[in-house]
Amino acid sequence: MRTCVGCGREALKSELLRFALAGDDGAGSRRAVLDCDARLDGRGAYLCRAAEGGRPRTECLAAAIKRSAFARALRAKVALDPKLVESVGR
Repeated sequence: MRTCVGCGREALKSELLRFALAGDDGAGSRRAVLDCDARLDGRGAYLCRAAEGGRPRTECLAAAIKRSAFARALRAKVALDPKLVESVGR
């Protein structure tokens, strides 16, 4: 069982999407990217999977961004993909 960093719900790993850290953006932040295959090294942060499967639930993503949950879960200064953040505003 894993915990969603957005809503706090505990769920099976298959019901969640994993995010992990990838390369440095040059400003001291590392980018949190979707890790569909769970193969990236290091810590992971999990969000509830949306009904369509390949995307996180909007409510969970919005809550995680608002609470700075990615940085806390990944224990690093984190930048999110702008497309991912933009999807929350829709």
